Amino acid sequence: MTFWPVGLILLFRKLTRDSRRRTSRHPYDMRREGAAPGTQGMGRQTPPAGQAYTGRSPRQGKPVNLDRGKGLTIWGIVLAVVFGIALTAGFPAVAMGSGFLNALAVMSPVIGFFGGGLAMIWAGTQRTKKAKRFRKYLALIGKRESISITTLAQAMPVSVHKACDDLQDMLDSGVLEKGYLDMSTGRLILSDEGLQEEAPPAPEPEEESEKEEDTLDMTDDDAVLAAIRQLNDDIDDEMMSQKIDRIGEITGKIFAYQKQNPNRAGQLRSFLSYYLPTTLKILKAYARMEEQGVEGENIRSAKERIEGMMDKVVEGFEKQLDRLFQDDAMDIATDVQVLERMLEKDGLSGGSGMTLGG
Repeated sequence: MTFWPVGLILLFRKLTRDSRRRTSRHPYDMRREGAAPGTQGMGRQTPPAGQAYTGRSPRQGKPVNLDRGKGLTIWGIVLAVVFGIALTAGFPAVAMGSGFLNALAVMSPVIGFFGGGLAMIWAGTQRTKKAKRFRKYLALIGKRESISITTLAQAMPVSVHKACDDLQDMLDSGVLEKGYLDMSTGRLILSDEGLQEEAPPAPEPEEESEKEEDTLDMTDDDAVLAAIRQLNDDIDDEMMSQKIDRIGEITGKIFAYQKQNPNRAGQLRSFLSYYLPTTLKILKAYARMEEQGVEGENIRSAKERIEGMMDKVVEGFEKQLDRLFQDDAMDIATDVQVLERMLEKDGLSGGSGMTLGG
């Protein structure tokens, strides 16, 4: 154990010497430097460790530094080795003398530095890996002005989410001089023309039934009631027909109330804008499925779903009609209460025997 500092110094010198060696040439390096295979040693060489690559791809901005995380990794190894040895040698001795908890307290700075060294190793390794990915992205992109993000992800290979994060980092850090990620098309755009919008496709012709559904005015009581009657005629199921009859009856009464009390139109806003048109839409879908004459699994389950909810729909329509008379009911209750009090005050109620001429 007395010679561990010597071993640590030798390890540090070896790591430093290895980091300064020239890295093997990569096809990407040769293409950036204008070299062809077989011409190694002619022209520019790979820069020493710790220096950024000055050769650039056609779309590259800021040079990629492959050694950006190597220094952090080396110092992390130094910290981890030094404090790991100190922890291994010192913790058992302190624990035997003063207990495990006291040993944790005494050795906590050593533990912290050891953990910090491990964290530096991890961070430096990740930086180096990211720099290597950046170089490979540049090689794959080449001279293209746009490329599919999915294609890049498959060629790396990484997930599409990882590729998006990497490419955005390259744009933010200036490794890619200009461009943006167009997530609407899933492509990396490397030009300064800005977002290009495609002309919207021409709308497809709608069926007549869909046009009628879209243009049906929910405030036109005659048109709505006629649509309900038509749906009742189109649907053959007897139980459904009875419930549609009830829906049509209640809807007619609601429209009649609206005509008599136009100042209370706000009470019907939700009913006319959502509940009534949605109910008609569901009944039209039921009628279309019934017309198919096929009881497949999907059609049968959808029809059963609609049939099961019709009781709730009828109940909801009835409650909507009842709520319209809530204010009237309160006014009537108030009038009845006042009348009863007046009768009692004038002795005209109960068995007092008084008469109106009394």
